[in-house]
Amino acid sequence: MAFISLGKINNNQIPILIGCLFCFLNRLLNQYDGTLLYKNLILTNIFISLSGVFAIIPFIILKKRSQRVKNIDIDNRKTNNTKIEYIYTDYGEENVQGKFRFILLSAIIFFIQSIFFVASFKIKSNSWILFISFASLFYYIIFKIKLYNHHYLSIILIILIGVIIDLVSENLQNDISDNLPSLLMRFIREVLFSFFNVIIKYVMEKKYVSVYEMTFYNGIINFILFGISAIIDFYFFNNNNNYEEYFNDFNIKELLVILGVMGTQLGLNLSSIFTIKKNSPCHAFIILVFGQFAYYVNFEGYSILIIIGLIFILFLSLIFNEIVEINFWGLSRNTKNNISSRAESKEDFLIDNNDTFDENDERDENSVELGNNETHN
Repeated sequence: MAFISLGKINNNQIPILIGCLFCFLNRLLNQYDGTLLYKNLILTNIFISLSGVFAIIPFIILKKRSQRVKNIDIDNRKTNNTKIEYIYTDYGEENVQGKFRFILLSAIIFFIQSIFFVASFKIKSNSWILFISFASLFYYIIFKIKLYNHHYLSIILIILIGVIIDLVSENLQNDISDNLPSLLMRFIREVLFSFFNVIIKYVMEKKYVSVYEMTFYNGIINFILFGISAIIDFYFFNNNNNYEEYFNDFNIKELLVILGVMGTQLGLNLSSIFTIKKNSPCHAFIILVFGQFAYYVNFEGYSILIIIGLIFILFLSLIFNEIVEINFWGLSRNTKNNISSRAESKEDFLIDNNDTFDENDERDENSVELGNNETHN
């Protein structure tokens, strides 16, 4: 058996690939210093939130399509009791109790984590590596998903490599000495962001909320909240955010930057939420890792070292999410792929021996997996 092999590969990985592309382009655009937009992070978040509002277009189209198919199904049942399969099933239950409360909760969590990010924008340490550990923790609490040896090893090595990168580049030392309160706020932000990604998984699975519906409501709610924040900031604080300078000097270049930010952010949001829906919140970490490469394309300073570290982190994230399996020390024993193979072999053996099949493996295959979780739209 090879030391390294691929796990179960299917169409559920397509949103991950698309998300990696959009995240890379988005992070690449974030480094463009020929714009005033990034000097005002509240305005930046307003346009980012506004991008989500455009998800209402596919949301309405699919909702109408679903309703049309349901009406056809009702007519058919009235005439000959035949059944047809719905084209789009995210709206299987329109009036789920507490649906909009959960949508509002997720949007507010996203807004709060965005505020913490704005407040800790100067932090350079790789705090984002904590996402995988907190997302796993919240995923376990809410969905009761267990971690196994390959998960624990991946988390430990990801955090270790991230800390080594920060120590070598002295980002961690500088953040602790110069921006400790901001570093603590960034830590809280990572906790909230991880929780947000698990919550939207819960809302989509348990409350029958579609990807487009989630993106639209999150966008419109945060657009309103950041709009209010901008008004308060301008009239009562005006912390060097240069609102007047930005709009007085607004030109075609700024418009193109806005369109670029909104386009890449919308693509990133949709692909990330599709990734979470079809797989797990932890799979979104792969997208975050790949996007980090955009910050080091200039190959200056410690860039090569950091890129090497990111390659290792990306590889470990694939192991964690069982897209790649390492077949030694028993680390791949409890991946979904191998457990399914053992279950099939056990079932065949029992059938051949006219025995009954009683699946009692180490992992509950009926639950949502940290590995490749197949869902249906």
